[in-house]
Amino acid sequence: MVVVDRTKKGGQYVGNWRTYMPEVDYERCTACLLCAMYCPEAAITANEEGKPEVDLRFCKGCGVCANECPVKAIRMVKEE
Repeated sequence: MVVVDRTKKGGQYVGNWRTYMPEVDYERCTACLLCAMYCPEAAITANEEGKPEVDLRFCKGCGVCANECPVKAIRMVKEE
């Protein structure tokens, strides 16, 4: 089991300038948490089930999490 301790969240709130946001497919997710390890803003933590939960206050929509997901359980969707 991989443990990612992110007690300190990302540094800056991104406000409303993000264009894309990650959407997690929990059916497909294997809870490896590579997305959390690679997130440059520390915006991803594990929920009660050990699966990723994105704090959109810190997410800048870079897509690193979606790119690093080995099972492609994260996709970037256009923010409305």
